[in-house]
Amino acid sequence: MHLPIRSNVLQSLTVTTRGAPPRTPDASPQALSPARRVLRDTFGYTEFRPGQPEVIGAVLARRDTLAVMPTGGGKSICYQVPALLFEGGLTVVVSPLLALMKDQVDALGQAGVRAAAVNSTMPREEQAQTMREAIAGGLQLLYVAPERFGDGAFMAALRKARVALLAIDEAHCISQWGHDFRPSYRDLGSVRPRIGNPPIVALTATADPEVRDDIISRLALRDPEVHVAGFDRPNLHFGVVRVKNQEEKAELIAAKLRDLKDESAIVYCGTRKRVEDLTEYLRRQRIRCAGYHAGMEDKDRKSTQDAFARDKARVIVATNAFGMGIDKPDVRMVIHHDMPDSLEAYYQEAGRAGRDGAAAECVLYFAPRDRSLREFFIELQHPEPAIVVDIYRALASAGGQRVHVREVMKSDDERGVNAAIQALAESGLAARSGQMAWALRSDGEDRIDLKGLEAHRQHAYSKLDAMQRYAESLTCLRARILDYFGDVGHGRSCGACGPCLAPPRGAQAVDEAGDELFQDLRAVRKRFAETENLPPYVIFSDATLRDMAARRPRTRAEMLNVSGVGQVKFERYGEAFLAVTKRVAGPPPPSSRQPAPETPLRDRHGRALPETVRRTWELLRAGQDIPAIAAQRGVTTSTIATHIGHLIAHGEIEDVSPWVDPVTLAKVRGAAGGGPVGALGPIKEALGEGITYEQLHIARACINREHAV
Repeated sequence: MHLPIRSNVLQSLTVTTRGAPPRTPDASPQALSPARRVLRDTFGYTEFRPGQPEVIGAVLARRDTLAVMPTGGGKSICYQVPALLFEGGLTVVVSPLLALMKDQVDALGQAGVRAAAVNSTMPREEQAQTMREAIAGGLQLLYVAPERFGDGAFMAALRKARVALLAIDEAHCISQWGHDFRPSYRDLGSVRPRIGNPPIVALTATADPEVRDDIISRLALRDPEVHVAGFDRPNLHFGVVRVKNQEEKAELIAAKLRDLKDESAIVYCGTRKRVEDLTEYLRRQRIRCAGYHAGMEDKDRKSTQDAFARDKARVIVATNAFGMGIDKPDVRMVIHHDMPDSLEAYYQEAGRAGRDGAAAECVLYFAPRDRSLREFFIELQHPEPAIVVDIYRALASAGGQRVHVREVMKSDDERGVNAAIQALAESGLAARSGQMAWALRSDGEDRIDLKGLEAHRQHAYSKLDAMQRYAESLTCLRARILDYFGDVGHGRSCGACGPCLAPPRGAQAVDEAGDELFQDLRAVRKRFAETENLPPYVIFSDATLRDMAARRPRTRAEMLNVSGVGQVKFERYGEAFLAVTKRVAGPPPPSSRQPAPETPLRDRHGRALPETVRRTWELLRAGQDIPAIAAQRGVTTSTIATHIGHLIAHGEIEDVSPWVDPVTLAKVRGAAGGGPVGALGPIKEALGEGITYEQLHIARACINREHAV
């Protein structure tokens, strides 16, 4: 059966779903012109990112494909764009977490793409309705968890749909040698023949050569096109801070987060207890944050994650349970309170910073005793072969009777008991239900794969050794990461990590985030997000807003040239954002320039006033307050306060008592040491919640005008 490509696609890219031999990928500009049109019109991007054309060309040529691309490298585009070119064909996407699926489906819906998810939280009738829509050709992408393929009703429905592509995200979860192996992924290799043998594209951000080989083998990929994009993330600044103890870690992390101000950050901790302790400490330091770990109630975890996605919680302190479901593009900092167990885990977690391509910082705080925590977990997860044999003998001696886990070993806290029982269960020698376990046969000791158990144990320790070498490195951290993943051709000194002695670049992002127009655009985005109950980045990412602020479009055509603004999103949101950018845009081109006023608007001293400040001035003289003006003009209250400060500096406003009373003004003078007021952050920290940033803007202008006289 042939699935036609949409009519605007070159005939040379005709794709079939069954029976056709794979063709050589064609990633030439001419061959990919239809894909580029989809990229532009639907997703709002003018160019593919490095690696995307090669992967998309392979997918459109029906080649089995393994794509290893760094976090933030745009893996999802590699199957989403082809999915929109398969007319009537369904792309099934395997994703590990419900939150990740929801984010993807929401974002695609905003771009006008027909996408849905099927998961266990949905009522059966809703699941059935979604599958009926898929069978009828009403969906282009369907997101599912790996466990879904064990559902007979789902599989029966899926076989009736025309599956054009099976996309497997986070494919490193398939490999027993990967840092995040998940048994539910292990059986995906058997899915393809049961749904019509569509081509497979497997995607991951972290896979060394051993893991890549394991993915290919377990998925039974046929003559696959393997594309390993560069692992480098140039926008990330890597650093390691060596500390003496846990107390020093907490103090330094608090200081680091204060410098970040209102930007988003994730702090990873090694245990639930450390998450709770650090969260409490940071709150005592007046840093607004939320804790997250697997021991929390589901509703509390979901609430915390939603708050982070919607910018209501800026700092999350979490275990690695706060993981692959994080698709927030504007995280400006990832801090590791504890050393992870591998460079794969570290790079994936650190890679959640700066997914929008803007500068971000990744800092590991390392103490000499950090390794002991990871060794403890290795012992729990990879018991020595002798422990596994002892547990099997204890179960076998019970003659098939169920035994409580605590009774299997003499000591209640013996390391590796649970992992050992799991290894026996996977070998078919034992079974477990809750806290009870039993032997399935009494003569299976010789069938225990002792060499395999030891190999996994040593593999875990070798990964930990590599992680520790990174933490203790005195040479380029970026080069060490790239060497580990087999990325060749890079320099030995990046000039931008801690050991290379370059200054951190995270401050650049903070400066950009403080830009007045950027903040005004974020305010518009926030209103849409709250109205539509979506994370702000689903409307537009920070990177798109920065590009919008830089370009300052005046027309629909100019707005469509902003990276990330597609046609559907413009129809939904474009005019509201244009209303903001047009106010501050420069004069139009000569062909459309309107006659200039005879005299520019000036203050009483003859100095020209910016148009945006003049409009605020007029509304103030009309008797409106700051919130009313901000609402009318579609900007933040901080922006209006900045305008008032401008008017104070120009002598247009003498009396600041409507906004700042004399007592508060005196407090600001005292906090500034009696001199001019500079940065507001230290003063806000000194005065606490009793004063707002709007008041500080106005007070600073008043005090600095006094010193200028």
